[in-house]
Amino acid sequence: MTVITAEEALKSREKFTNYIGKNAEPVIEEILKDYPHRVLHIVLPQLTPSSDFLLEELAKYSSIQKTYFFWFVANEKDWIFQAVRALNDGLKDNCGVFVIKAFLNGDEMGYECLLKPQIQEKKQRVVNTNTPAKQLQLEYWQAYFEKCDELQSEMQINPAPRHYQYIGIGKKGVQIMQTVSTVDKYIATELSINNDKSIFHKLEEHKEQIEKALGTLEWYIKDGVDSCKIRQKIYFDISMTEIRDAKVEEHIKLAENFKKVFSKYL
Repeated sequence: MTVITAEEALKSREKFTNYIGKNAEPVIEEILKDYPHRVLHIVLPQLTPSSDFLLEELAKYSSIQKTYFFWFVANEKDWIFQAVRALNDGLKDNCGVFVIKAFLNGDEMGYECLLKPQIQEKKQRVVNTNTPAKQLQLEYWQAYFEKCDELQSEMQINPAPRHYQYIGIGKKGVQIMQTVSTVDKYIATELSINNDKSIFHKLEEHKEQIEKALGTLEWYIKDGVDSCKIRQKIYFDISMTEIRDAKVEEHIKLAENFKKVFSKYL
């Protein structure tokens, strides 16, 4: 594989895009030290800045909540600041555009964040945990916690009145997500992949072997969205407490099997 130097990256649109895509993460981590967490980080490299490009990219993610956009450019244009400030003012508080200038610093690439969104962390919304759905979720996760403890399983969670639980599996950007649905009456295990479709495609190459071990799965990937998931449902109404223990154990075992099988290919 040919390594793109910083100098070469600043001479070609394609090389700039590839270079930034591979090197943006530590720059973003440094910028976000004092910012509230957001679900998605969308990297937008563009050697020569264009407002049309930025607007098109923002439109792709207009329905996604909690998103930061990082617009990496090599040329500093006066109109950028006015345009992006206006965009940030119009975006919801859970979104924001950062403008980052990339420049040659000796033999390496240097970065300067030219513009940041003024995002105020909203006061934490008080969730009514006394609704029937929230109470059912809490009771389910409490039963899950106890069964997980009994089984000495690594798929342990912290009970809370919500529909999901994340479990790390030792692979950056990949997690198991245990979910329940009181509306559609199912519990599910998902392999959640954040910001790296290449992982999804690598797993997809082994779909036949994976589904031979786990059964038929739902493979979710969407154009314009960097996160994707692979899911299996168990249809079960969590209000049916008489069979809940058995279903909880099945849910835990499914997560264990997900980790065991997918870890072979990650």
